[in-house]
Amino acid sequence: MNKHMNKLRSCILVLILAITTTACTFFDGEDEKPNPATPTISPIIEVSGDYYGSVVPYQPNQTRGMLSRMSGFRIDFSRLELGLLEIARETFSPKEYLFQEGQLISSEQVNAWLAPASKDNPEGLNPEDGNTLLLHVLEHDYLDKESQQLAGIVLGLTLSPQYKDASGQEKVYTTDELREKGKAIAARIVQKVRAENQQIPMVVALFRVPEKNSTLLPGTFIMTGTVNSTESAVSKWQPIEEKYYLFPSDAVYKDYPQISLQYDKLMKQTKAFYGEFIGLTGVGRFMGGELIELTLTATAEYDSRTEVTQFTQYCASLINQLLDKQVHVNLYVESINRPLAVYVRPANGEPYMHVYRK
Repeated sequence: MNKHMNKLRSCILVLILAITTTACTFFDGEDEKPNPATPTISPIIEVSGDYYGSVVPYQPNQTRGMLSRMSGFRIDFSRLELGLLEIARETFSPKEYLFQEGQLISSEQVNAWLAPASKDNPEGLNPEDGNTLLLHVLEHDYLDKESQQLAGIVLGLTLSPQYKDASGQEKVYTTDELREKGKAIAARIVQKVRAENQQIPMVVALFRVPEKNSTLLPGTFIMTGTVNSTESAVSKWQPIEEKYYLFPSDAVYKDYPQISLQYDKLMKQTKAFYGEFIGLTGVGRFMGGELIELTLTATAEYDSRTEVTQFTQYCASLINQLLDKQVHVNLYVESINRPLAVYVRPANGEPYMHVYRK
């Protein structure tokens, strides 16, 4: 009995000591105000080698929100931004430069450029006849990693290929016509930007929006120009042969029958695996006549996550069997209301799959 009582007393003593120590900690802190924590996060946010690092605090683009006020034109803004990042890598390596949203060109300046040329607005770059050629100007800045000072500028000029002739009929500029008109606009914009940013190299990209009857295909880049640090104008223009096709479609079957047949095999075998209705659509990106990226969307009503997993794995195996390894493939598996799984097979790198839990 005494032995048990001694153990009980020891336990109570330990508990009292623990409570006392904790209480002392609480009470000691009441008389002292906590010092502000010293920030330990680096001012440079590093990501993978494929993406640009950035600086904090984040500063939004000076022209943010302008696109939302436009009507009558469909601009795929995500395609525009991602395309500019791709183009920038050729001149401003992510290993040496940081990315920052455009801070030099104000929304007021862009509004002046987008307005028709007139006596009241001599900076207007759109024609006085009511046609709209220049739709938007997007600026991206690149900072030197060491000094974090501005070291490069990329400008994206969004152009509309559609116009009305003197009789009021709808017309479409050819790609070459649009390039020439875009080069003339770019010359004036570069002159304006260069006057306030001496010896900063620049890249200009011309982006063509889709025609009004195209609801699924994104816009395309048609040309890039470079302005070296010692130059005041674009010294070299390079045409870009970029085009998108819907899968399945008569257009892709006509221009690329072999690739269209590969897609047809993928679609038939996918539907054979899944007995219920499934919709499989795709958008292919071609550069210089070569398919470099294919984005697939498989839509159906799936009963379980295991079904989604098995279906996605099966599609992944078909993709690897039927599509060239040099083609970057994105597969999105979804129901009508929500995404369910993603499979990505990069042209360079390891493929990966993710099944959403919710």
